[in-house]
Amino acid sequence: MSDSLAGKLVSFKWFPDLNTFNVPDFNKPIPAWPFSFQNEFLKETIYPLSLNGYTPIIIATVYFCSVHLINGKIQQRQIDHFKKTNPKEPLPKNLKKLKAVPFAISKTRLFKVFVLLHNIFLCLYSVWTFIGMTSTIHHLSNQIIPLFFSEIKPSPLSKFESFWQSICNSNDEKYNLWMNISDPKLKGLTFWAYLFYLSKYYEILDTVIILLKGKPSSLLQSYHHSGAILCMWSGTRYMSPPIWIFVVFNSFIHSLMYFYFSLSCINIRLPKWFKQTLTSLQITQFVVGGSLALVHLFVRYYNNVTGTFQSCISNPEEAMAVYVNVVYLTPLTLLFGAFYVDSYRKKSTSSAKKNN
Repeated sequence: MSDSLAGKLVSFKWFPDLNTFNVPDFNKPIPAWPFSFQNEFLKETIYPLSLNGYTPIIIATVYFCSVHLINGKIQQRQIDHFKKTNPKEPLPKNLKKLKAVPFAISKTRLFKVFVLLHNIFLCLYSVWTFIGMTSTIHHLSNQIIPLFFSEIKPSPLSKFESFWQSICNSNDEKYNLWMNISDPKLKGLTFWAYLFYLSKYYEILDTVIILLKGKPSSLLQSYHHSGAILCMWSGTRYMSPPIWIFVVFNSFIHSLMYFYFSLSCINIRLPKWFKQTLTSLQITQFVVGGSLALVHLFVRYYNNVTGTFQSCISNPEEAMAVYVNVVYLTPLTLLFGAFYVDSYRKKSTSSAKKNN
């Protein structure tokens, strides 16, 4: 055994595992309850219901359609307000230039405090998730995995091998990234991914806040939130290894984003370059994250349970989650790219022309 492991424990192949092209088994058992506390109602009713495929599909669809129906009402309020305050002027060709017409509730102190607390909560939650998930991966790849393989492999594992072993090694409960790690201070990916999946429902409040402030929600906003729900569901439900990318990358970006929003709530304005850099980082996370997710399909690693080499993505359910995320990220990247050009490039060009 040791002689056969003298080489690399991780390699890349030209094609994904053939099993990944089979029809997914949608009746596959859900992941084990990821929390240490036991509550029968949450464990036996809410948890399975939240991971039922109909739940994210129905909620995401209702959210997306409702937002765009409400957008029409919001925009009509803006048009009526413009006509009332500017009776002799024609409507601007670009209706996005119309001023917001906030609802009365959005002007109250209670609403403003709620929005501030909402952004602070999501900022702190994102920081907590990022630290927790990266700590788990670091612990597995730098301590548990090297210690285990030191008993059966004569040469030390490289950082590259340790990392992919920690991400892909999904058949051994003791060394599984998805399970609760033996160290009580660390949690497995099931814990972090499931909570992150739930947070995507909570983030719908971002859209509610925008609408109450009298502004239509953009296609970017509604597509982003509805798609994130479906992506996190698919990765969590079928325990697809690359979902760690969504959790780590997105929690990092959200830490910065909600920090920015929190400061805006108390009228602290950061330089324009911060917001522009944040948008650039969001686009980068989609391109790099989506590409890295696809890479998992071509990785082969040594499975310490079966004693054989196998694909990091070894079944059609895990592969489906990868494809769902990549299909979602492609138009999202284009939408963010268009937002970047519209928000920064066009304004920069207009300012340059005025100065000349």
